Amino acid sequence: MKKTYDVVFNDDENGNSKGFAVSFDEAKEYIKQHNGTNESYFADYKGGTVSIVCNQTGRIAYQEDVI
Repeated sequence: MKKTYDVVFNDDENGNSKGFAVSFDEAKEYIKQHNGTNESYFADYKGGTVSIVCNQTGRIAYQEDVI
């Protein structure tokens, strides 16, 4: 079974999921293109984290700070 990934935003108080079911590379490219912009939840979670989470296991595959 092929794994799919979601993009999840978190800070000390809140969390939001994009609801994606994409490849790891697609999720990583989404973060690369939009981190540091006001796209989607990036503006709301400055100082928090954005993660790539496996939809099948719930494990964090990648995480970086929202800038």
